[in-house]
Amino acid sequence: MIDVKVRWNTKCEDNHKFWRILIDGMEYTCASVLFEIPTYTTRDTVYDSIRREKVDKHHISCQANEIIWKGDVVIVR
Repeated sequence: MIDVKVRWNTKCEDNHKFWRILIDGMEYTCASVLFEIPTYTTRDTVYDSIRREKVDKHHISCQANEIIWKGDVVIVR
């Protein structure tokens, strides 16, 4: 299973890649996320490089079987 967590990108500088998506702990940005499986909300502790400390963030989370990138759109299955 692939651990997926999605949250709003508060530092969106291009006015396009609105979402941060963590896939097995690696962070990416994307314009849109399409979920084809059930999701749930989690509260996770992540490192904030600007504050230089760990902070709590809320995510839309799931355990996926497949991740498909179509340009800047992510499909989670």
